[in-house]
Amino acid sequence: MKRLKLRQPKNVIALAYNYKDLVGPKKKFDEPLIFFKSPRGVILSGQPIRIPQGIDTVWVEVELAFVIKKRARHVPVSRARDYILGYTIANDVTAENIHGRDWHLARSKGLETFCPVGPFLATDLDTRDLALSTRINERITQKSTTANRILNDSQALSLITRFFTLEPGDLVLTGTPAGARQSLVKPGDEVRMTIEGLGELSSSIQRERIKK
Repeated sequence: MKRLKLRQPKNVIALAYNYKDLVGPKKKFDEPLIFFKSPRGVILSGQPIRIPQGIDTVWVEVELAFVIKKRARHVPVSRARDYILGYTIANDVTAENIHGRDWHLARSKGLETFCPVGPFLATDLDTRDLALSTRINERITQKSTTANRILNDSQALSLITRFFTLEPGDLVLTGTPAGARQSLVKPGDEVRMTIEGLGELSSSIQRERIKK
């Protein structure tokens, strides 16, 4: 395991509704949704999340993420692990959808500083059953395990590369468990996210200042 260095990826792709405890009990789970976050949203552990003026409702989501090792397209599940460089913690910071009309989620998911990652990259990690949690000012708002995912890493990578080409350094977020909408943050808050074997991702919440 090594400390993660910041290299802005070309693509940041994430899964939504990939945890059974978030979706709720079903006999057959639907395929998770795929969405994009802005590469400019990627920051390192310890750097502040800045909420733009005009955005009031924001929450945080702990996610296991992986970094792509080599160009990936139409990757079968059986070979997916060969395309993963390593694993880290990601925070899928999310703002409330603009009146339910922003179907591309640009202002919900794609704002700058809205994708903290780190602090470490683990190249050899069994991700089948890792405890993960979110803590805001010492209050635990998410607590689950990666065993609750609908698609595992290999299945997620295979699904995404069916539609999109991934390049070395690209970042894939594999979904968040229940409790995200209870993880509301405001300026002054401190967020700490942990995933077993990957350390702690920490961020302070600030209001973006506009230079005049």
